[in-house]
Formats: sequence, structure tokens, C-alpha cells
Amino acid sequence: MATGGVAMELITLPEGTVTTTNLFDRSIDLVISQLWDDVAGVAIQSGLDSCVINEEVLIGTTEDISSTCTQGYAGITVVVYFNETFNKDDCDACNVDELSELGGDSEFCAYRIEIPCETMEVECGEPSAAPSGSYYPSSAPTDSPTVSVSPTNSPTATPTAPPTNSPTDSPTSKPTDPPTVSPTSKPTDPPTVSPTISPTIKERIIDCPDNEAILVAKEGEFMYDDIPIIINMQNGTHVSFQVDNTFGSTVSSVFTQYHSGSFGETECLEEENADADPIDFTAQCMRNTKISIVNIWITECEQSEFSFLNDNVDNAEIPECCHSGLECNTVQYTFKLPCVDACPDDRLEPRSDPVRKLAHEMIREKKAHEGSTSEFEEITGQPEPNDIEDHFCVIEDYPCGVENDKVHVCHYSARDGYKTFCVPEGDSDALRFYPKDYCGPCVGGYATA
Repeated sequence: MATGGVAMELITLPEGTVTTTNLFDRSIDLVISQLWDDVAGVAIQSGLDSCVINEEVLIGTTEDISSTCTQGYAGITVVVYFNETFNKDDCDACNVDELSELGGDSEFCAYRIEIPCETMEVECGEPSAAPSGSYYPSSAPTDSPTVSVSPTNSPTATPTAPPTNSPTDSPTSKPTDPPTVSPTSKPTDPPTVSPTISPTIKERIIDCPDNEAILVAKEGEFMYDDIPIIINMQNGTHVSFQVDNTFGSTVSSVFTQYHSGSFGETECLEEENADADPIDFTAQCMRNTKISIVNIWITECEQSEFSFLNDNVDNAEIPECCHSGLECNTVQYTFKLPCVDACPDDRLEPRSDPVRKLAHEMIREKKAHEGSTSEFEEITGQPEPNDIEDHFCVIEDYPCGVENDKVHVCHYSARDGYKTFCVPEGDSDALRFYPKDYCGPCVGGYATA
């Protein structure tokens, strides 16, 4: 792709580009080799806060990096620049939400790579047709059978008792089981109740784990009482969540960093003087692990009787991409958000309940409503003609329309909430500018006609 979003010829990731050197419990060491061109610029992002940029990298040059493992996988983004005038000081590959937003006139290829963090069994092929021969035997054969150093225990005086061929002559001297305290109930003469006309259906709740964000790391000493992040929606490719102030007083700022693009791009937003009002976000999920990583920084810039952060120990560092200008007491929390609901709505078995049945029918009717292409273009604007083949959403993933020639998208508006549209692939590119939108039919918060 050229900066500005113009497509260029696709180049497959060269074989041998990524080599694993060490596996640890929570991280993996890798070697990235420059195998694209004689000379190229290379930017490697191996984490939310880790980005290595080099210019004039000769072919065959390697770079050692380390990446954190999450749910068995480590994710890295590699951007290769083919311009001779590439300057690493002007590179924004790690600082934009979408790679198509890069300025300048560079030509580049970007790769999102996910590496398993555990060893895998590999078949060694078929065995040889005949045993492999050795030149000499392991040892010469003995002249007589080998005798153990010491004999086993002496033989028994009499043969062990074999099982009897027929039943014993008399019953056992004692009953095998004691008699019951009282007589057992006699069977009833007629059936107690006639069979039901249809099978009896009972409601049974299937146990499942809590569908919550998981704290995986903390920088600073202060620990919250109530988790400040709540999951609102999951559809496998995106997860919507809200950040709440659960600290009991207004904080100076809340910085939220999350994955906003399919190439690992991140976005960091600041909410100043955050009080009890929640802040809503939608993050991109990792394809293999179906999770998303979110960083939250809580700051206190002025001390008062209600302050909860400590000058000496709550001193987490906020990355430059968050544009934090003041030095304040700060604590950082890193959360792992599952992108698949561990407790789907159908975990209750159906029962004969007209009220519940009516509610399900209403939900299905809301889900069935789709906005038209013209309505979507009226909201997001008419797309300009272009030759781009890789659109934001693709028909293969979420087909819709009479001939399955369009794609489902979910668009959020303050008036209608989340609403499903069936639009051409080209129209789906508008979703890049709406952080709460995602590909596929809406999962929650449906709008009606």
C-alpha cells in the first residue's frame, strides 16, 4: 500500500522472516529477518508500547525482539518501506489508528503476524523399510541363560488355591449385607399417574464462567475495590466496553488505550475530570485467541483529603501516544477482554412460558430489521469511486442480500443505538471513521424501524 491508502501489488511474507529463539511462560523471543529487498526501511511493533524502526536495512539483516504471550499467542506487526528516501524520524507506523492514514509518499507492505507460544508436535515421516544395521552388536551373547544375582523368595509350601469349578456346597456363614431396618415399599398395583401427552420440559441453568474483563498486569500500588471496566457486547471480532470511575471521587484524567485496527493499531483517548459517567469504546479482537488487550491509566494531579494515589509508589508512566502533558500520580491497569460470550443467551433450556416466548419473538423481530443502503449512505455519506479490493468488511465473512452480494455491518448512532445494515462492500469502508461500528449484524442494542 502507498501512504494515503492507494493499493499496490501485494507481496507475500517471505519464508523464514520470523524465527523463534526462546519460549518462556509469558513471553517469546523472536528474530525478524529483512528478506524483502536489497535495502528497505523496517518498523516492528511487538506490543502496545514497543516499536522498533530502522532505515536502510540491508537484506539478510536481523532484529531480535521479545513479545508478550496472551492466551497462547504473541502478536507482532511488521511494516516494510521500499522507498530509498525513507526516514525513520518521519515514520508514524506505530502512531496511527489506520495504516492508510500515513502521510508522505512512501510505499510499504504491512503484515500482522500471530505466533503460537507453545511447542507443536510434528510428524517425523514414515519409518524406514528395514531396521537400521549396526556394525557391531551391543555385547556378545552369553553362553547360558542369564541368571539373576539372587533368587526370588522360596516357593510356597502348597499350591495357591485355584477358583472352584462349581458353586460352594453351603451358603456363607454370614449374610453378605445386613437386612434393612424396615420393609421396602411394595410396588403399586396400578400406575400412579398416566403418561403426559408431551415430554416434560424443565428449565436447567448451564454453569458457565463469569463474563468479565481479567486484570493481567498492574503498575503502581493502588488496587481498586470495584473493577473499572465492564463488557457490553462481544461478537468474536469486536468487543464493546465501558470504563467507569469506581474510585469514589473525581480523578484528573482517565487514559484508555485499545486496539482499533486489524493490523494491531492502537488508539489512546483521554477523559479529563472523569466522574461517575461511563465512557464507551469498541476494540478489535485478535483473530486466533479471540481476546483484546486494554490499558487504563488513572491520574491524580492535585492532592486532597480524598486522594487515593500515593506519591512514592503510584508512578506509572503514560506513553507519548496518549499525549499526557502533566506529571501526576498515576496507576496503570492492563485488562484482557474475551471477545466471545462465555454465557450465551440460550444457556437456559426452553420452557412453555407465553411471556418468555413473546419476549424472544420481539427480540427476533428487532434483529430481523435491517437498514437500507440508501439509509446507510445518507448517514455516512456517498463513497467515492476507487479501485481498492480489500474493503473494511468482506462478503465472505458476513454475506447478505437476495443474492448474497452485499455485507452486513453494524452502525451506532446516538438516536437509534446499534442498527444492522446490508450494504455493498465499498460502503463498509465508512466504518473506519466510526470507532463503535463493526462488521457483521449487530449483537446488542438493536434499533427498530
